Amino acid sequence: MEKERVTIGDPVAIAGTILIPVVKLSSKCQLACGGIFFSGVKQPVSIVAASSAVKKAFDITGDEISLDQLMQEAPGLAEILEQA
Repeated sequence: MEKERVTIGDPVAIAGTILIPVVKLSSKCQLACGGIFFSGVKQPVSIVAASSAVKKAFDITGDEISLDQLMQEAPGLAEILEQA
């Protein structure tokens, strides 16, 4: 069985700008040789930079992406951005 989900990492405030990491969590469970094996991976997907003047999202390569789409994929992001 394999599961994936996108979640928000711990926001970091630097000089009036909040950096919000967005990560993908993947977990896998397998039956093998009379046992159960579990594995998991946490990898960065994108980052959001938010200040009182601007809010922008970037993918892991640094290209700007749609903040609205990212808010749909990452539960809780909209609430964090409201506080920024």
